[in-house]
Amino acid sequence: MKTKRKLKGMTLMEVVVSLAVYAVIGLLIAEIMTLVNATMKATNQLNRRLSYEAKFADNLLYSDGVGSFKQDGVTLTMRDAAGTFNITTPGSVFQTNADHMEHTENNLIINGNTNYRFLVFTRGAASVPTPITVFYVDLNLGTTDSNWTDNPITKIIVEGTGVPGYGGAYAFGTESGPIYQKQVLTESHPADFDVTGANPIAITYTGMESLVSGGRILRIAVPAADGDGHAIMPDPTNPSAAHDPVKGNLVVKIYRSIQDQSNKMYNWYTDDDVTLIKRAYPDPTNPAIDAHGFPAVATLTLDFVLSAENPNTQERSFFSGVTYVWNPNLDPNDKNYLVAQESVGTR
Repeated sequence: MKTKRKLKGMTLMEVVVSLAVYAVIGLLIAEIMTLVNATMKATNQLNRRLSYEAKFADNLLYSDGVGSFKQDGVTLTMRDAAGTFNITTPGSVFQTNADHMEHTENNLIINGNTNYRFLVFTRGAASVPTPITVFYVDLNLGTTDSNWTDNPITKIIVEGTGVPGYGGAYAFGTESGPIYQKQVLTESHPADFDVTGANPIAITYTGMESLVSGGRILRIAVPAADGDGHAIMPDPTNPSAAHDPVKGNLVVKIYRSIQDQSNKMYNWYTDDDVTLIKRAYPDPTNPAIDAHGFPAVATLTLDFVLSAENPNTQERSFFSGVTYVWNPNLDPNDKNYLVAQESVGTR
């Protein structure tokens, strides 16, 4: 007995859908291969272009033999992390091109803005370094508390024994004359009795008790050259230090009224207050106290660099000054309590 079998074929709709799917897949493959081919061609063209330009950039050639490359001015600033070294030097940036490159195929250069660039810094004859005769140490007042005007600075002691060469600084407000290891600055209270130690001086500082946020507390001029105008250099008796920077420091002690837990105020210029307060500071060698045992509210060490040598060229740069900003509102251990600004140097 014969059995009938039904063979199921594809309907017209299924055939159309299948053809559409295969067409989409084929189109997608074609697009991918076209993109891969274009990428390979572009990469090959770019490599050939940059290979042609590399010989000009590597050898610092300003022309390809037919025309000069595009040239623009540029300035480079070099500084170290500590901000004590800052040198600006001019130069030129050249942009190579492949406009005159010989080639046999069309459209070799696919992007006219793809070019090697290189920097050239020209230098004239070396000059004798120009030393700075006077170096300025500035101390500015940053953020203050709300009661600052009710409790102003009433005395500043500046100790300059850390200054190289002379072991001292010029008197406050001057840039020449005698050198002092200690200066006592006051406005309305006599400071003569506090002038002790080596070569001290008492100075009237008009406006001290009116200092507010953002103002300059003091500027001290430090000698940076000898009497013949020669820069102070590293210790000549120590050959190993010949290439070291010339460093120094000033110690600044700032005095205001001290308040206890009962809100009573104590002042350095009142004998009874001094008698009471100095009991808490029995050590006369404590660097935070004055000659009579009264403590400063802040003792600031202002470090500075008169000159530093480039380790590669052995050329010495000289600096004209440094500015510190003191923020008494902050904790003394805060990195922004005493901040040194960037020093500017000359060659």
